[in-house]
Amino acid sequence: MTIHNNLSSRAAENLKGSNVMLEGVIKANADKFDFKANPNGIINLGVAENQLMTAELRAIFSKVDAADTKLFGYGESPSGSRLLRSHFANNIFNRYFKPCEPVLGEQMVLTAGCSATVDNFTFCVCDPGDGILITTPFYGGFNTDIMAKSKAKVIAVQLGGVSPFGLEQIQLMQDAVDNARLEGIRVRAFVLSNPHNPLGRMFTRELIIAFLRFASKNQIHILFDEIYALSVFDYALTGQAKAEQPDSNPFISILSIPNIEQYCEKELVHVAYGMSKDFCLNGFRCGVLLSPWNKELLDAMRSIAVFTWMASTTEAMLTKLLGDPIIIENFTKTNQARLAESYTYTVDTLRELNIPFLPAQGGHFLWIDLRQFIPSHLVSSAQAGERSAEYLVWRAMLKEGVYVNLGEAFSERLVGFFRLSFSVPVPMLKLGLERMIKACRSASLSDV
Repeated sequence: MTIHNNLSSRAAENLKGSNVMLEGVIKANADKFDFKANPNGIINLGVAENQLMTAELRAIFSKVDAADTKLFGYGESPSGSRLLRSHFANNIFNRYFKPCEPVLGEQMVLTAGCSATVDNFTFCVCDPGDGILITTPFYGGFNTDIMAKSKAKVIAVQLGGVSPFGLEQIQLMQDAVDNARLEGIRVRAFVLSNPHNPLGRMFTRELIIAFLRFASKNQIHILFDEIYALSVFDYALTGQAKAEQPDSNPFISILSIPNIEQYCEKELVHVAYGMSKDFCLNGFRCGVLLSPWNKELLDAMRSIAVFTWMASTTEAMLTKLLGDPIIIENFTKTNQARLAESYTYTVDTLRELNIPFLPAQGGHFLWIDLRQFIPSHLVSSAQAGERSAEYLVWRAMLKEGVYVNLGEAFSERLVGFFRLSFSVPVPMLKLGLERMIKACRSASLSDV
């Protein structure tokens, strides 16, 4: 057993467990596939990283002088420049999120990525040991964002057979809050992703209002992660991909709900956004915490913003991109059309292979069921929740040269579910799916 005498107790605690999602990302990024330079590398169908708009982004950013000496120094503010925040307000939130009240630049704090946004939010609303509620399955990065530095606790609400998109979950959420309080844990917030990550579907207005009422009843903050708001593509689907959609609920931003105060105190309601997903810029690291009705929280976020200050070059490039509404409109429409194309190719392939999946409306991914490939001698243990079979399939994929994210990374209780990201060009997607099915079939025959 390793003893970390030279580390703080909180740092040593971070070394105790493994980060399944990060482990896969590091392996895939260390051996990136390229048709010419590295054809035997790993095709990344695990990370929600949109590779469909690289030519457009190159054209936009080529007009920014990255060697401008003004960018060698600090930017205007650790919380983001007034101009960039104004662009977010006017050209993103007010134009696409249909807010009932106009969003202002002064109502947000910018950070170096949405993970930093959630981390700073947690620091500002939680003391160590406090709880943040999330229903499963959920984006696995929230575990790190909430726990690694701020030392809050993720209270994962296992829904079992209850739909994440139905009202029945509210009682399970309340039970989780009540049980946490009995254990001495103060629940401070509820975090949810809309569109949902990893399920790729939207919440109804009725359910959003139920979430608001739940937050008010328990006097907890509610953070709406809306980072995939402009990556909704179901309207562009045709044929079987369109026909198999179970419903057509549109994306509804919390900002568009009128008279929020009827359901919840406004100061408890916040939005997280960023540039990684809708604008395909994971590496630029830009996150947004929008809190229109809680100046105290904004001030608290600003007090620690110096630790998550965006690079000046990043800020200059994003200011160029978001400063032109026509560029944003054309970019968004093209991106959604390409997402629909890659999604359609993926579901057509999965259907041919008889691999079950949950149809998605938005995002970069699908929730797929690979339980049929669990070796027969591991079926009973997998059904009991033992995850070695899931890791067997996952490692077979990596060996075959494709990375797909396993269900454990999303706190999924059932063994054998994976999140498959399809936001790559179709030729790479085709090869990645071929490698995935080959690996699955190989894993199913394993006697290990």
